[in-house]
Amino acid sequence: MKLAIMQPYLFPYLGYWQLMAAVDMFVILDDVNYINRGWINRNRVVVNGKTAWMTVPLVGASQNRLISEIDIVPDNGWKNKMERMIVEAYAQAPEARTVLPLFNRWLKGASGSLSRSLYESIKDVAVHLGIATTIIPSSSVYPKNDLKGQHRILDICQREGAVTYVNPPGGRDMYDTVLFRRAGIELLFLEPNLHVGRLRSGANDGTVLSILDHMLYNPRRLLMDAVASFDLKVA
Repeated sequence: MKLAIMQPYLFPYLGYWQLMAAVDMFVILDDVNYINRGWINRNRVVVNGKTAWMTVPLVGASQNRLISEIDIVPDNGWKNKMERMIVEAYAQAPEARTVLPLFNRWLKGASGSLSRSLYESIKDVAVHLGIATTIIPSSSVYPKNDLKGQHRILDICQREGAVTYVNPPGGRDMYDTVLFRRAGIELLFLEPNLHVGRLRSGANDGTVLSILDHMLYNPRRLLMDAVASFDLKVA
C-alpha cells in the first residue's frame, strides 16, 4: 500500500493532486503548527489578467497553534468578496457552469474549523478529478505524540501498514532512506508534471496557480489525464 502525507492547503496546485493520485491513502497532516503566509488559507488565481490572492481570514492564526485548532472568521463579508472576485475572474471560463457551483457550495459552508473546511474542499476536488484515494485527516485518526518530522511520518506509515511512502521532491533532504528501509518501507519521491500538453490556465507566464484555475479552464477528462502525469523516483 502506498501512502502520502501532506498539510491541508486551500485549493492547492496541480502537483498536490498528482501526489494524491499516486497513492492508495492520503493523510492530511492537520495536527502540526500553522504556517504564516503559506498556502494553508490562501492561493493564487488570475483576475483581469493579473495574479491575485484568494484568502480565507482566520481567528487568532499563529505559528504557535496547530492547524486543527484554528477557526475561520465568522463573517459573510469575506465570503461575498471572494465569490465576487472568482465570478468576475472566471464567469466566462469554459467550465464555469460546472465548477463555480462546486466552489460556491464549499464557500457557503466554510465556517468554524479551518481544518474541517479544507478537508471538505479537498474531498470535493478529488471527486472532480476522479481520484479514488482514501483521504484521512491526521487529527481525527492518529494520537498526537512527541514524535516529530520523519519519525511521525514513519509512525503513521507503520500504523497503516504502508509498504511505500511517497513524498514531493522538496522533501529529499528531510528523510533518511536507511531509516525507512530498516522499517521495511520503500521511500519514493514524486516528480510532478505541471505543464501537461493541452492543459490551459488563466496565466500566460507559467505562474503556478490554484487547481481552481485549471478546473475552470479545462474539461474533467483532460484534468484526470493531467493528474496521472507524474513520475516516481527512488530515493
